[in-house]
Amino acid sequence: MLLAELATSEYVLSTQPKLETFVATVLKTVGVAPDDSRVVAEVLVASDLRGIESHGVARLESYYVSRIRAGKLNANPAYRIVRETGTSVVYDADNGLGHPVAKMAMQKVIEKARAQGAAFGAVRNSNHFGIAGYYAMLALDHDMIGLASTNSVRYGAPTYGRDIMLGTNPLAFAVPTAKEPAFVLDFATTTVPRGKLEVYQRKEKPLEDGWAIDAQGHPTTEPAEALKGALLPLGGFGVEHGGHKGYGLGMLVDILCGVLSGGAFGNILPLPSSGPEAGAISHWFGAFRVDGFRDVAEFKADMDRELRAFKQSSKVPGQTRIYVAGEIEHEKTFYHRENGVPVHHKVWAGLQKLAGELEIPFALQK
Repeated sequence: MLLAELATSEYVLSTQPKLETFVATVLKTVGVAPDDSRVVAEVLVASDLRGIESHGVARLESYYVSRIRAGKLNANPAYRIVRETGTSVVYDADNGLGHPVAKMAMQKVIEKARAQGAAFGAVRNSNHFGIAGYYAMLALDHDMIGLASTNSVRYGAPTYGRDIMLGTNPLAFAVPTAKEPAFVLDFATTTVPRGKLEVYQRKEKPLEDGWAIDAQGHPTTEPAEALKGALLPLGGFGVEHGGHKGYGLGMLVDILCGVLSGGAFGNILPLPSSGPEAGAISHWFGAFRVDGFRDVAEFKADMDRELRAFKQSSKVPGQTRIYVAGEIEHEKTFYHRENGVPVHHKVWAGLQKLAGELEIPFALQK
């Protein structure tokens, strides 16, 4: 989106510092520890900076504050390690916010990888942790390749099924480069994240064909019907366009996150229709040192060559540019830091209402 497109009645522009301060203040007001509040604020605003508005400040009230108020999310958890080796670690999140414990776990994984070459970690009894790419990208400054994933409340149906069995179950990979933006692949294993259905409902826009089915198992482009039904696996309905591959990836995430950590998985996970639930979400992380395979500078130079080869390859008629994973989000981050972070007017109104309820200042406009 261009600034001219954002400066309309549909969006209001704020700034990264203002949004982070507001989110942290809201969370502290409802009982979250200051350090944890700052981490959540950083992750949520990082999502909006990257243009992923489905996982940004729009979720502050509906996903976090509402659950804390309902007593379904522990504002002051005792995050603890329950299993550990030289190359692995498992945390219990005590039904706390997912962001602080996820960052803690990824940092521990990086520390272990620095000593051992590679390491993995998991978190159980957690909650939504924002964008998976944020945690994978923590490995970049350490000349490591980072991985992150999470299962979630169930939103998706298996191939040829209509029962809601899987979450959006994203996978994220971050690979360092020299001069090119890092390669950051962060994707849901359903056609889209559920949050995107909510974005389209807010904007009163129809969904794209092949994203979702209604409660009877029929394809639908109506956001309200899709929110009562299920998301389809990445690739869409059936196997003709690879839907079985998205289904398999979604199950793999559920196994790594839920089964391996000793957390909830499969149909044990709650449904969105059941309302706010206690922490049942699990996460999984990995990191490994590039210098375990080759010289880091040479690897990064080759990564630049790899990415440029794709971007400079021939375009189809009517297109002027080929992107690689993470490039669009990288450019949006710099653009939004300079020109303002767009917040949809309905989200803005919700934040203003929340500020009034909590009696905290609301001065977010750029």
